[in-house]
Amino acid sequence: MKRNKIILILLAFLGVAASADAQSALTIDASQLLGSFKFTDSQSNSLNGDYSGILTRSSGIGYRYTTGSGLVIRTGFGLRNAGATMVYDNSNYSWDLRYADMKLGAGYMYISNLVSPYMTLSGYYGYLLRGYQTLNNEDFDIVNSGSMKRSDFGLIISPGVQFSASELLGIYIEFSYLMGLANLETDPGQKSANVAYMLTAGLSLSFGK
Repeated sequence: MKRNKIILILLAFLGVAASADAQSALTIDASQLLGSFKFTDSQSNSLNGDYSGILTRSSGIGYRYTTGSGLVIRTGFGLRNAGATMVYDNSNYSWDLRYADMKLGAGYMYISNLVSPYMTLSGYYGYLLRGYQTLNNEDFDIVNSGSMKRSDFGLIISPGVQFSASELLGIYIEFSYLMGLANLETDPGQKSANVAYMLTAGLSLSFGK
């Protein structure tokens, strides 16, 4: 019993020590994305190479909690554009999608006075707000037709670096990879998922310890 009490006291002490230098921050960022789809047809053939990526954008606001030991916990909300293009049987296809996203993740930051590199892994959930598929010059409303599932979820791995502009203001840059895990197809014989490479620039505004 005494040993268990000692362990609990040490854990509590470590928790207090870690939180003593903890810092909360509001984050605001914007991203440039190269988005596309991973697609498998009903014969289990991967057709990823048939899709071409498109440049899109996203923006978001979030909260980040960083302990003195470098543990990072982050959450956020934002808007993300997605889609792809494809040429098939001399026809031009394109998809224009917009999602509302929620993210929650954790990682590690090497804290220094000027430059602090970090890496985080986040899970995300996205809900399709609007979507259009264009075949040549004709547009089809994906949401109204129900031709694509509206829920999307997956993982985002984000290595980045933060530069300290002042005690309260940080500027950060991230290069992230978004890997969708949800099947977007309503056809049970097919599978598709969002993928994207993202370059993000943002501001971190600290407001407390």
